[in-house]
Amino acid sequence: MKIALVFLFGLFLLSTGFGQRADTTTCELELMAHLPKSAKEISGMIFTTEGFWVHNDSDNGPYIMLMTAEGLIKTVKKITHAVNFDWEDIAADREGNLFIGDIGNNINIRRTLQVYKVANPLKNSEMRVPAEIIEFNYPNQKSFPPKNNELIYDAEALIYFNDSLFIFNKNRSLPYDGYVRAYKIPAKPGKYQAQLVDSIYLGGKNSFNSWITGADISRDGKRLALLSSDKVWVFENFKGSHFFEGAIHLIKLNHFSQKEAICFDDKNDLVIADELFENIMGGNLYRLILKK
Repeated sequence: MKIALVFLFGLFLLSTGFGQRADTTTCELELMAHLPKSAKEISGMIFTTEGFWVHNDSDNGPYIMLMTAEGLIKTVKKITHAVNFDWEDIAADREGNLFIGDIGNNINIRRTLQVYKVANPLKNSEMRVPAEIIEFNYPNQKSFPPKNNELIYDAEALIYFNDSLFIFNKNRSLPYDGYVRAYKIPAKPGKYQAQLVDSIYLGGKNSFNSWITGADISRDGKRLALLSSDKVWVFENFKGSHFFEGAIHLIKLNHFSQKEAICFDDKNDLVIADELFENIMGGNLYRLILKK
């Protein structure tokens, strides 16, 4: 999604009208590194013991890159049997297998979407690694595109948890209704209908500041983080996969940019990346230290 710079700065001044229970803090991002040009449209990132697997979004090839915390690319691998139509997020299971979400659907016209499962690429010395396909659709969507007030079938956020994949939508409804919806699909190859499992009101009048653009769950499975352009919501003390029923911490970042990638590191802090916009803003890797 490309937005005029002046429009971005104008939106930064607007309030989200957050309407759920939450304690709110304001934190500063710590600059870790500048991203290389090969990751200037970064839209997904997941931590590994060897660095971060990252990928770009649409208009880029089906590649994943292993990047250091200093922003250096160590390895590039091509994902075969896959197309980067609109890659938006990446997740991993405990064995290091990756799940790449081709789930972007800006104008809500895709009838099927894909998540590509890739066997742990750290255990494969080949530069080309095959993917298995997890295909799904939203069973409640009947029109392509639907009416303006039903533009809820775009997504940029994906996690793996308890043998399932959870997708958090990027709500484009007009007028904006402020809700984020969580969908569930199996984390194994096949064709499925996404199951709507929960929703939560996070936004107000301004959708751009509340659009969910990335997600991750901590390595111990106790914290879920949802990302927007200038905020992070952290959910904890939830039971099972009832993420939205736990405690909510809203972290305002005092920093507006096209942030589309977030992950927990080995210290259970957050690492965030934003896309480079017109060589003017963004294109960085940041750390957000959380209260333990």
